[in-house]
Amino acid sequence: MLHIAFCDDDTRFLKYIVPKTEKIFKQLKTDVLIHSFTNGMELVEQFRKYDPYYDVIFLDIEMPVINGKDVAQQLRILDKKFKLAFITAYESEALNTFQYDVIGFLTKTRLDEELSQLIERINRAIIEDNPQFQFFKVDSDRDEVMEIKVPLDDIVYFESINRKVYLHSQRGTFTLRHYQFSEIVNHYIPLGFIDIHRTCIVNMKYIFSVDDIEIRLDDNTRLPLSRRKKQQIFDKFSEIIR
Repeated sequence: MLHIAFCDDDTRFLKYIVPKTEKIFKQLKTDVLIHSFTNGMELVEQFRKYDPYYDVIFLDIEMPVINGKDVAQQLRILDKKFKLAFITAYESEALNTFQYDVIGFLTKTRLDEELSQLIERINRAIIEDNPQFQFFKVDSDRDEVMEIKVPLDDIVYFESINRKVYLHSQRGTFTLRHYQFSEIVNHYIPLGFIDIHRTCIVNMKYIFSVDDIEIRLDDNTRLPLSRRKKQQIFDKFSEIIR
């Protein structure tokens, strides 16, 4: 699922543009969740929390208090990967915006002509530019459920402890919600993971060494190796290092 933010001080415009955007993404078979902001600083504060991370931001240039270009500058300091599109009342407002790494512009007087083309361009760019993302529901610090996305290559291993499933990644460790460990195993074994124990599967790209009783990861983490799985691990690991 893509998280999208619209920021425009015109509430009537937001009520019009949000459902149209949802419809176009649905036609592209892309699930989206759209958040609306009428104040640029509210967007900056929310983006700073990375809960959720916004993949796409549509930002009005002309807003009171802080204009869209200043908001874009602050957002780009925080992150350079999200797709940014400026909303403009006049085409001339789009001048001198290339430093914000803009993927496109929406002119309010030409919405019906420009919106579909821009969304198709954004959707295509996300598919081409990003690694394969995995989406999870996890516990947050506030004891609530939040959704995160993690590149497949950033997942190091999964483990099950006392019926809870943990995701260990380059970005930290997360407690998964509403997942059975067996579901995780069935889904990720074909994606380059290997089960080293009945309670643990590991991304093979992070395995540094294997011995009789444990495996060692690149960061020196040591995980127990099941005797029953040992030969299978040796064979797979040997294939990688040949």
